[in-house]
Amino acid sequence: MTKRIFIALFLFSLIGYKSYSQTNKKGVEKRINQDSITWEKENTNWEKYILTESDLVNKIEISREDSIMSLYSSMQRECRIFGYEKPNKNSKKMILLSIWTFDVKGNPSNCKYGSYYETSAMDDMKLKYIGKENSFVKAALIKDEIKIATIYFEQKWVKFAKK
Repeated sequence: MTKRIFIALFLFSLIGYKSYSQTNKKGVEKRINQDSITWEKENTNWEKYILTESDLVNKIEISREDSIMSLYSSMQRECRIFGYEKPNKNSKKMILLSIWTFDVKGNPSNCKYGSYYETSAMDDMKLKYIGKENSFVKAALIKDEIKIATIYFEQKWVKFAKK
């Protein structure tokens, strides 16, 4: 089942479709919305089935030199990382880093600071590690050398870069 979900998501990200067609028993075609929010609602345990094997997962890397946090996505590795307003997954989603087109195109999750494929696409913004809080990594969102927000990422999606 995990492989089928991965293949379906991979195909949707390559094609960039927000919907697909399904034909019911009467032969009537029905458009099914596959945007990010709908997909997340339909797959409430998505983290359980995706992003489980560490060699298949993109993680945000923290530079040991300047504490800048970077993610360079790869289609061979999965990535769907939310940054939150508070160190709590139920708090407001502030930013999203994802390889999936349906997550990024048009910012369907309505993240305050946007949705991106990788940190290099963040429009003159950067993330800087400032500490840990419970099971979250605390980061400063910096634009034009000014801190504009504090964002929290689940610790499991962040790692220190190897020297």
